[in-house]
Amino acid sequence: MTDYAAIPGTSPPLYSQNTYTANLLNQIGKANSIILADLTMSKEYSLPIPVPTGISLFRLCELGARDPDIAWPIFQALWSELTLEGRPPILMCLDSLSFTMQNSLYRAPDYSPIHAHDLAIVKHFIDHLSGATTLPNGGAVLAATSRSHAPISKSLNLAIKQAEDKQAGREITSRDPFEKSYDVRADAVLKKLEVMRLKGLSKREARGLMEYWAKSGVLRSKVDEESVTEKWTLAGNGVVGEIQRTALWMRM
Repeated sequence: MTDYAAIPGTSPPLYSQNTYTANLLNQIGKANSIILADLTMSKEYSLPIPVPTGISLFRLCELGARDPDIAWPIFQALWSELTLEGRPPILMCLDSLSFTMQNSLYRAPDYSPIHAHDLAIVKHFIDHLSGATTLPNGGAVLAATSRSHAPISKSLNLAIKQAEDKQAGREITSRDPFEKSYDVRADAVLKKLEVMRLKGLSKREARGLMEYWAKSGVLRSKVDEESVTEKWTLAGNGVVGEIQRTALWMRM
């Protein structure tokens, strides 16, 4: 939960999350500073503050990150610049997709629940995930989900199953006619998924990763068969994030 407000002039109303968007701009700027510092604004935009044409896109991110009240229009200007002809390809990623396939915890003025797809940032991503909006200079749109600490989305689970059936050449799994938990809006955007399942590392792969950490100096314990087996088992049979947590973050 973060502050949110209806965006004027949108019908049906979209809601901006200003503090969240400001933080997103900050992260975009930090992660892509070298590239964005060499890209400059080439157009004029109607923004809440005067922004001279020709400033770097990195500086534009800084302006939006500094003031949440102008973060959303700054993000829109940034995206417009990033999708101009000749710009670099874009990688869009979202974790915990199932959270966005249902009503959010936000409330409209009449206290009705706001669907996650009515949050402007979420809609921006979902439009690209569904294919309604494309990346003109190429790139990739990735969304991750798991069965751990995630709400159950019947629509997402069915879409994943149907996509895997199609990819494997199997008969497509039908909708359950008695299931009442499908989300109509989620159904509409999940029709063109390509699914790739990620599995944990093998013990051999886990040992290679731990030896790399040891040689890099970030892991200072002995890497042998016993320690690898212990960390691999505690990590749910090789989940990389859990190996990292048990090997690098836990302190006795």
